[in-house]
Amino acid sequence: MKIISIITEKGGVGKTTTSIHLGASFAELGLKVLLVDFDEQRNLSKGYKIEKSFPYNVKNFLDKTGQFRLTQKLESLFILSGSREIAADDYERTQLRERLNYLNERFPIDIVIIDCPPSPLSGKMKLGEIALSSSDYVISPIEAEEYSIDGINELLPEILRIKKNYNSNLNFLGFFFNKVNTWSKRYKKYSPLAHQEGKGYFLNTIVRIDESVETAKSEGKTVFQVAPKSRASEDYKSLAEEINTKIFL
Repeated sequence: MKIISIITEKGGVGKTTTSIHLGASFAELGLKVLLVDFDEQRNLSKGYKIEKSFPYNVKNFLDKTGQFRLTQKLESLFILSGSREIAADDYERTQLRERLNYLNERFPIDIVIIDCPPSPLSGKMKLGEIALSSSDYVISPIEAEEYSIDGINELLPEILRIKKNYNSNLNFLGFFFNKVNTWSKRYKKYSPLAHQEGKGYFLNTIVRIDESVETAKSEGKTVFQVAPKSRASEDYKSLAEEINTKIFL
């Protein structure tokens, strides 16, 4: 079982969309995938049209309450629904990893993808820090803008801090540009700056902006279902293949 956290320090850069499409891509590669909605906003659950009244969620999972239940979307893709009531103060740093290990013994999984809240890691322990303390890998989508450059400077030291102090097994696979027009002046301006600030922590794949992603989101589907030959479909598959190569060497 490989656990991957997807995290950003600001919303709107496609973190949840990345989680959904990476999960579907890995499932298409023949891997058994669990998506964990670890964000109080429940955006991943909403993306899959899972109601907040769903009888089992990530809080039940951590609290060991309720009757275990996942939502199955593909033959080998499962979702652990999110909860608006989940709070970092209620849990130990390693609790998520322990529960996932327990689940894997009874329901073997190849890849777990954790959709983390879009909030800073600095300060008191938050859900994102619990996720990273429980993960093997972490990736972070960014956009081609000044705020993303600032985000690199803020996020990278926090990831390395967690690795040093709490989870020596954590590997930062890198940042990657998401929802970008590679021909735009903005991308050409901020791409080299981002790579410079990212100190080599960058994936090769770039996910280009594509209206079909929004169409898929509105229908509670993936871009592979609504536009399988689109730019975004091609790019998300490439991203999954790049990550798959890195984690299953």
